[in-house]
Amino acid sequence: MKTIDINGKEYAIVPAKSGAAYEGLRDLWCGIFGDAPEYVDEFYANFGEDIMGYAVTDEAGRVCSALSCHLCGEYEGRLVYVSYAICTREDMRGQGLAARLTAYVRDEVTKAGGISVVSPAEPSLVQYYAELGYEPHFFAPQRAVMSPDFDEEAFYDFDEFDLDIEGADPTPFRATIDLEPLSPEKYNRYREAFLAGRPHVEPSGAMLRLMEAESMDGCGMCSVNRGDAICIVSGADPARVVLAELILNPVLHELSMDIDVEIAAMIAKHFDAAETEFITPGAGGCQTMIYGLPEGRSAAEETEEYDFYGEPYYGFPIY
Repeated sequence: MKTIDINGKEYAIVPAKSGAAYEGLRDLWCGIFGDAPEYVDEFYANFGEDIMGYAVTDEAGRVCSALSCHLCGEYEGRLVYVSYAICTREDMRGQGLAARLTAYVRDEVTKAGGISVVSPAEPSLVQYYAELGYEPHFFAPQRAVMSPDFDEEAFYDFDEFDLDIEGADPTPFRATIDLEPLSPEKYNRYREAFLAGRPHVEPSGAMLRLMEAESMDGCGMCSVNRGDAICIVSGADPARVVLAELILNPVLHELSMDIDVEIAAMIAKHFDAAETEFITPGAGGCQTMIYGLPEGRSAAEETEEYDFYGEPYYGFPIY
């Protein structure tokens, strides 16, 4: 427990993974973000020992502010922890409770040799977290594309390529969509190869399970045309297919920045939907912010070579 003084009032920062503190954290999470209590319980159960709740409590023991810090994965051999679902009671806002709590957890993570990240839910929070020392680092643009009438002759005819991934297809890009379900482990093998050289977190086992759980039943994590791309289908209906991530084979990405749009359009057609909304990790607007890079390294310098396109994507998860 850590005691802090804010505006002459005494508060405590306490662990909140069980008991009354966890119940207060869960109630606050549900009240602020609209999730069901069962969702929060499942979230904690999924991460097990890799998650810890923290709460700011007042003298009466009431939870005034809270966050959940979980292991997301690794970046350059260092463990990455996400401070997630940061929230404060509406009647307690504007006093700096969340900032003090976030800074406390940030320092605990980095003292243990890890990297602390936050995921701004909206553009205004980028500056808020910057004042706590976080820098934009992991990137993802969000885009949407309508399902068109397709003309096979209008699609690119690519040369064959060889990708050193088991199961990848070294055939030219095709004007049809073949979605092959992948296990989380195999999906991660593809995404690690596709994102090599770009700043990104390699997901932990628990993070992969969460990604799979939030994907659409019956489809979920898929390869596209056996290696042209990979995607996570998180929802599909006649109006819209939602892809939690769409990552192109780097050979295709180098040939054209617009191939992801064409693949997304064909996925919309595959599901008989009007459009596909998709997020592409590894380039674009600020998805998450980082604290704890080694001395002398700048997050901005490491990522400035990646061009922005599309609308910035804000919010969890880190992919």
